[in-house]
Amino acid sequence: MNKAILAAVAVVATAASVCAQGTLSLNSATGAKPRITVNGVNAAPADNIFVQVLVPGATSLTGTDTFALTLTGANQGLFSKGTLIVNGKPGGSAVDVVIRAWDKDSGDTYDTATVKSTTTLAGFVLGGVVDANGIAGLPNSIVGGANGFSGLNLVPEPSTYALAALGLGGILFLRRK
Repeated sequence: MNKAILAAVAVVATAASVCAQGTLSLNSATGAKPRITVNGVNAAPADNIFVQVLVPGATSLTGTDTFALTLTGANQGLFSKGTLIVNGKPGGSAVDVVIRAWDKDSGDTYDTATVKSTTTLAGFVLGGVVDANGIAGLPNSIVGGANGFSGLNLVPEPSTYALAALGLGGILFLRRK
């Protein structure tokens, strides 16, 4: 009988760890208001900038983890995209949160874009901690805390500048002949 109880406890513990869900708030429009900029200017919706949030080690992410910047006026460069649920990581656990942004005009994905930037919030503590009554707490904001998030400045990769210099050099060389 003791083996049956021990097996049941092990199954429940395994199921609880698989179903664990931490949360984070994808909102940079609070606190220090870290912005996404392109060459030092706050990004506008017309700039076609996309943002992606990744949590290594999570079984999956539920919510808006890839989105375009949509805020205008005084809120340019900021984003407010609600709550991201991090499956497989319980509330209160520390994770690395990777925030990457890219100019979609320079590439359809982050990997193919030539104008891009990334930052990692190391040791970010997920919200959604379940209290004694079984009620999950609020998500923690990506802004603030000990990690900080100052924003992302998108600039062309050095290879883009090198290609431009080679092209200009070639034009000058052909012109001299």
